[in-house]
Amino acid sequence: MINRITFLLSISVFLSQILVVGTAEAWQAGKASGQKPVSKIPRGSGKIDGPPIKPVDPARRADVLKSAAKIDELIEANYKKHSVTPNAKASDAVFCRRTYLHLAGRIPTFEEALQFTTSKDNEKRSKLVDQLLNSHGHVSHMFNYWADILRLQDHPINNNQIAQPYHEWIKKCLAENMPYDQWVTQMITAEGRIWNSPAVGYSTRDSGMELDHMDHTVQVFLGTQIGCAQCHDHPFDRWTQKEFYQMSAFLYGTQTRVGAGDKNFFPDGNPVERIRAEMRAKDPNFNTNGVFGRIMNANMYDVRESPGRRLKLPHDYQYDNGKANDTVAAKPIFGDSVTVAKGESPKAVFARWLTSSDNPRFAKNIVNRMWKKAFGVGLIDPVNDIRDESVCSNPELLDYLASELVRLKFDVREMQRIICNTSVWNRQSQVREATSEDLYYFPGPTLRRMTAEQIWDSLLTMAVYEFESFTRPSTQGLAETINLDFKTATGEQVKNAAEAYDLKYGPQAQRKITQQRNSYKGRTVLARASELPLPLPSDHFLRQFGQGDRELIEASNTDGSVSQILTMFNGEITHMMLESGSVIYDDVVAAKSVDDRIDIIFLSILSRRATSSDEDTARAEIKASGNAGYGNVIWALINTKEFLFIQ
Repeated sequence: MINRITFLLSISVFLSQILVVGTAEAWQAGKASGQKPVSKIPRGSGKIDGPPIKPVDPARRADVLKSAAKIDELIEANYKKHSVTPNAKASDAVFCRRTYLHLAGRIPTFEEALQFTTSKDNEKRSKLVDQLLNSHGHVSHMFNYWADILRLQDHPINNNQIAQPYHEWIKKCLAENMPYDQWVTQMITAEGRIWNSPAVGYSTRDSGMELDHMDHTVQVFLGTQIGCAQCHDHPFDRWTQKEFYQMSAFLYGTQTRVGAGDKNFFPDGNPVERIRAEMRAKDPNFNTNGVFGRIMNANMYDVRESPGRRLKLPHDYQYDNGKANDTVAAKPIFGDSVTVAKGESPKAVFARWLTSSDNPRFAKNIVNRMWKKAFGVGLIDPVNDIRDESVCSNPELLDYLASELVRLKFDVREMQRIICNTSVWNRQSQVREATSEDLYYFPGPTLRRMTAEQIWDSLLTMAVYEFESFTRPSTQGLAETINLDFKTATGEQVKNAAEAYDLKYGPQAQRKITQQRNSYKGRTVLARASELPLPLPSDHFLRQFGQGDRELIEASNTDGSVSQILTMFNGEITHMMLESGSVIYDDVVAAKSVDDRIDIIFLSILSRRATSSDEDTARAEIKASGNAGYGNVIWALINTKEFLFIQ
């Protein structure tokens, strides 16, 4: 660690005029006046505009500890079976930082790290877990987690959809801790337009791609890939093409978009053509595309079940278990067989089968995902490709976790609470190659780099006061603004709706509102990753550090790149941390001694105090560079692996 800091400080000698322009003068001015200089960095109000959090139940802590002890018992039995020596208990500093990153998606602040590491409370670890599960930070972090899995985009399918009400609904469900089975059921069965029934955003994300939608659904909620069977029998698993079509038949009748030429809905003719013709008759140059066209398209996304719509085998079907163009009856790929009774909704039947406690993979899939999220490796890995022959590193533990989730009535937050109270979660981390095919028996969590969102939110923690109060402008009132009945709507009504939408809810309007209240120098938006556009431009910090474009399930990565190095060396957010008005700057200026300032820097960035070697190196730099040396130490620390990795 110390060699890394020394090396980075040597680089800072050459870059200091670029990186810390005015740092020495600013620090000196702040010290002399005893006042904080006027800041260009916006401050949050401290009021978080989000749904209220349903807290975990303190009375259930004894049950939590009992379940955690059972997990440890199963883990330790596996240690003996496979001759594994568990890692030692992690220090308070490591536990604090790890738990903040895992449950709140960011590192602790200086005050939070200091308070935890100096507390003498014997139950402080368990209490910290509860505190973070009850936080808005947890909702923000879990939204980022699910956004990567559910491929959330603000305007999916050629920018024709308005998906933000769906995203706000997800945050609300996370805040209210809606049981996982109910959450999934609502996404699959919801009907209507997204501003009235936001859960339909799950179905409209794959609008017009019914077969792909089933493939995504099975992969997300069952951890099983059946997509290869869409065109032929699966070459690496047991699924046949006919089985794929039988599964897809459950959701094939769900129509996500009303066709303008559909006479069942519009017996009097195509309303889009009528409205366009009406507007062009008034003004031949009127643009019926742009926001005007978006409002018409958005109103066409109206999810409903079409009873007469039946899936057929493809015209080139070649297997002897069916004939080309045969109508396919809905049938699940495993577990108990179900039938769709006359008058019953196929998607409701599917949702009931999918989320059943008897489904062999539903509960196991989500607890396996939660285990991987906590430890870096799933009990079955990869978590998105579970097969009959998949080897589980601890089958008894996976069975127990699944049974616990059922007992908890699919309370995923409570499951995370249990996991974070285990002894194995409290252990030191283990270095494990990401490409390793060897089974992992969990002597401790694996050492891994933060996600892009965790890095961004952690830097904000050190730079911006009350940054969690910077939220996206809400779409409340959207329904009253753009909801139209196309059977009777006039072109003027569409025009008025488009203008009202553009004024308050359009991308430019939201960007303007956001930049006015929480942008740095009019460019960088200082808000948590969960409050930024989806997806972001490819040159944004988050995309540079591996946030995906949300086209594929879990397309994010934690791979390194040259652009990451350049951004950390000389990016705007690293500049901001060294300016007056940033949290870490103000904390350091307010301290009275060099030793206190060094400790503040280390606690703010690494959540631990400086070691004696760290102190010697930092003091030498401060002595050589004056007050600018503090900025150099900060810059060096945020470029270390110790900052970027979760221990």
